[in-house]
Amino acid sequence: MLIVVMAGASTSLLGLAGGHAAPRDTDNVALGEIHPTGSVSLAGSVPGGRPVADLARPAVSVGTGPYGVVYDPAAHEIFVANVFSGNVSVISDTTGKVIASVSVGYEPISVAYDSGKKEIFVANYGSDSTSVISGTSNTVVATIAVGSEPDGVAYDSAKKEIFVANSGSNNTSVISDVTNSVVATVPVGTQPIGTVYDSAKKEIFVNNGGTDNVSVICDGSASCGGPTKQYTVVATVAVGFTPWEAAYDPVKKEVFVSNEGSDNVSIISDATNSVVATVAVGSEPLGVAFDSAKKEILVTSSAWDNVSIISDVTNSVVATVAVGSEPAGVAYDSAKKEVFVADLGSNSVTVCSQSTPSLVATVTVGASPLVMAYDSAKKEVFVLDYGTFPDYYGNVSVISGATNRVVATIAVGTDPEGVVYDSVKKEVFVSNEESDNVSVICDGSASCGGAAQQNKVVATVAVGMYPDAMVYDSAKKEVFVANYGSSNVSIISDTTNTVAATAGVGSVPYAMTYDPAKNEVFVANFDSNDVSVISDVTNHVVMTVPVGINPYSIVYVLATKEIYVANYDTSNVSVICDGSAFCGTAEQNKVVATVPVAGYPGAMAYDPVKKEIFVVDSGGVYPTYIGAVSVISVVTNSVVATVGVGSLPIAVVYDSAKKEIFVTNEGSNTTIVISEATNSVVATVPVGIYPGAAIYIPAQKEVFVIDGGSTDDVSVISDSTPL
Repeated sequence: MLIVVMAGASTSLLGLAGGHAAPRDTDNVALGEIHPTGSVSLAGSVPGGRPVADLARPAVSVGTGPYGVVYDPAAHEIFVANVFSGNVSVISDTTGKVIASVSVGYEPISVAYDSGKKEIFVANYGSDSTSVISGTSNTVVATIAVGSEPDGVAYDSAKKEIFVANSGSNNTSVISDVTNSVVATVPVGTQPIGTVYDSAKKEIFVNNGGTDNVSVICDGSASCGGPTKQYTVVATVAVGFTPWEAAYDPVKKEVFVSNEGSDNVSIISDATNSVVATVAVGSEPLGVAFDSAKKEILVTSSAWDNVSIISDVTNSVVATVAVGSEPAGVAYDSAKKEVFVADLGSNSVTVCSQSTPSLVATVTVGASPLVMAYDSAKKEVFVLDYGTFPDYYGNVSVISGATNRVVATIAVGTDPEGVVYDSVKKEVFVSNEESDNVSVICDGSASCGGAAQQNKVVATVAVGMYPDAMVYDSAKKEVFVANYGSSNVSIISDTTNTVAATAGVGSVPYAMTYDPAKNEVFVANFDSNDVSVISDVTNHVVMTVPVGINPYSIVYVLATKEIYVANYDTSNVSVICDGSAFCGTAEQNKVVATVPVAGYPGAMAYDPVKKEIFVVDSGGVYPTYIGAVSVISVVTNSVVATVGVGSLPIAVVYDSAKKEIFVTNEGSNTTIVISEATNSVVATVPVGIYPGAAIYIPAQKEVFVIDGGSTDDVSVISDSTPL
């Protein structure tokens, strides 16, 4: 054994706790927007490490050095061998809690379930024995002496025997579960570690870590040679470096072997006893398990703290799920369709449910990614990369939602800051802050030029000074561009891709939203502490509404025909009536409510099911800056819940499929998932460095998160764990 313990519709501006950020401080503050067809984004700069995932349930604390794990389908329990505390933890899959701790031999390393006797066999590496635990009483009913340093253990359901790989004596002990005694000893390769039973061929596969091969033992059944071949090695299969554990896929009739030394998995056909494929996985793969529901193989990566998921159809990795520290053994619970991972480094077990959000891809994009927009026609995500000092020559990375890969990189203007998708022309508009213009990109649809113009800039439109936030007016087919340097709004016709009008607004316009009921655009002016209301009929300001100090983001709520404005420095949200019947014509363009929130409100997202607005409160106390999310009922215009989240929460987005809210935490490099049903955190997903902007992709049921730190990538979170 080689155990190594390795040490809605709005635009927002990020403000640091204790005050607001200067609009031009682009070295520390990222500006962006959220639109019904786009996204909101904010990114800053706070150090932080990559945390451990908190998946479907909180991790289950077990003994010291959890390693081997097996599922008991009769009792619906999971048995975990704890190497350094000399016991086995028993977890109920109903409660997710430890219900028993069973003392066994010294250094228990692996476990196997005997379905005939409903017993668990535990290989005790340090005491050269195997403990037998009753699955009914959770007590040791027998202890059997085996070879030196027993490591792997597997149950043969045909012969009612247990095969124990002894890594110190280079052989395999065969135990009868009738007598609980050794009935044979089979020589194998050097340092046998993991072992698995092939129910179709009635063979036992033993991984020899010292000779980089697998010994195949016949149990005496006719399918592998009959009585004359009983307890003999009928084949030796060369695999990768240091083969560790193995799992059997009864659908494909293949054995999957993790090679700890070569960071891959060898796939052996039991028809030919030869390797038919080799799949690269994470670093130092250890545990392997078969998911009978999804027909997938789960492989733990001890060095990378994740689980690779291999499709047995394509023999390729289809997803990676973050788990705890130094994951070792893994087991699949067929009843609950959950996966239990023994985290050796954190003395816990991670429970992964298929309903749990998880990181499934990381997409490298250009330098300093900032904001995103989703193209629903092409199912692509357009990511603005604003470049690096001193030039900030930017580009746009186009990510395919189908493959989660960059399919194009498009050069745009200097320091691109805002982006919005035009669903009519199928064009993407990008505001370039330093070059005072807007780049118009065709997505390849016929409406903007077809395939010949796909992912090309088809127009460059000069606008005001320092253009940033944008919003699309679907009624007039116009794009409204907030120019915060010249305190006006350029209105671009998507028919001609020219400026049709310019409307003067308040000082430093930063956030906008479109009101389809009134055909008006509401502009939050950060420095003049008001909201300008522009009629899209006249393209003129028809009203200026005073709000709180430094209005930061703005969102329109269709249900109540009201506009919600987050006021960063007064820690409240102003509610403006648009004059519709719900809130009253007499109250048109007036503040009808002011809702106090937790502190320094930033981005907002609307939940149309619960009729609630989730407001990111980025306040907090140095040095942690632990923030919160205030939940406002739009029916009562009052806070109905406050949900604690991570450090420096930045962006928020609503998942309409799962009815969950995703909040990025820049300071803790995580994305928090809140259930709308309970207004409580149900998962924490580790992402990249300094996560900022987030956007929900309904076609894939995924959330894209920009990692604004040194990694220059986009984390893709599936709203369901792909297990």
